[in-house]
Amino acid sequence: MNRKSGAVGMFNILTNHKPEEFNLEAFWKLESLGVVDVEPEDENIDFMNMYQKTSVEFRKNRYVAKLPWKQDHETLPTNYVITKQRTHNVVKRLSQDPNMLQTYDKIIKDQERRGFIERVEDPDKAIGQVHYIPHHPVKKDSTTTPIRIVYDCSCRQSRQLPSLNDCLLSTPPILNDLTTLLVRFRLNPVAIVTDIEKAFLHVGLHEEDRDVTRFLWLSDPKDPRSHLTTYRFKSVLFGATCSPFILNAVLLKHLQKEGSQTAKILERDLYVDNILSSVIDENEALNYFTEARQLMLKAGFNLRSWTSNNEQLRQQAAKEDVLDTDKQTKILGMRWNVENDELTYAKRTIVPAQGDENSITK
Repeated sequence: MNRKSGAVGMFNILTNHKPEEFNLEAFWKLESLGVVDVEPEDENIDFMNMYQKTSVEFRKNRYVAKLPWKQDHETLPTNYVITKQRTHNVVKRLSQDPNMLQTYDKIIKDQERRGFIERVEDPDKAIGQVHYIPHHPVKKDSTTTPIRIVYDCSCRQSRQLPSLNDCLLSTPPILNDLTTLLVRFRLNPVAIVTDIEKAFLHVGLHEEDRDVTRFLWLSDPKDPRSHLTTYRFKSVLFGATCSPFILNAVLLKHLQKEGSQTAKILERDLYVDNILSSVIDENEALNYFTEARQLMLKAGFNLRSWTSNNEQLRQQAAKEDVLDTDKQTKILGMRWNVENDELTYAKRTIVPAQGDENSITK
């Protein structure tokens, strides 16, 4: 108020008062991280149970699964023309480095030898739908495998036509809570880490779905101009939107069917294809190592890259040629030094782009 003129200025202050009960609820939710189990959605559990009963079966020492198709999905095009063109582009790029081209070919030949893929002797014959998937190399931070092959299941022949991923359900897998996993991993004196070797490829793909996973590759890798051979997957490929769900459904079905104490620990400590556990002492650790390996081998899964802060377990893993010899083991985005038993994050330096010192960002 201005005393001389008598004018009055008015303004409003709006405040948002949150109830104390809400603040306390939020506080206790934070306090319970890693202590209280996070329950999955009921509808996800129901769909998982239905899928396991109708689309997953065990035969010849491995699980075989069907793709979870959307109801009334659009007609899936063959994608042959665009896949052929992109395959030629990949060959042209890889031909600039003959060693890389041979490495790429060896990966495909190894997958064929191990029964993950197969040649299509007569491409004109098919059980059901036919669809071709382009692929390309991605460099890996690995001394043993410098590249890996990525299959583009989101490739569209045109904007108006669907991709394979567009026709498949992307139901989320039922995963354990990350915070709970990490807390439990540090709970007991002996910590253990392992993972499932090529987990997706060890789940068989049902025969009626194989022809939608066709791809093309050189008949003669020494001649980049040789004709293209047609392959298709016999296993679940990494790249389909539903692949994590399928793997999760198979692993849970196997572990719940086994029902032993070790199976319950594996189910509790599983995250996609990684397993983080901790046990009371060395004897329990060695028993867990033996029983877990045998249990997973029943379904055709090999537990490899074992490591632990316990020397005896590392020696046993080395004897069976499944030891992770790297002293800095990667676990869920962190690095674990098994000798010092320390968890750290890899430091990355952010280098500003030249001339962008005064750039404006959102």
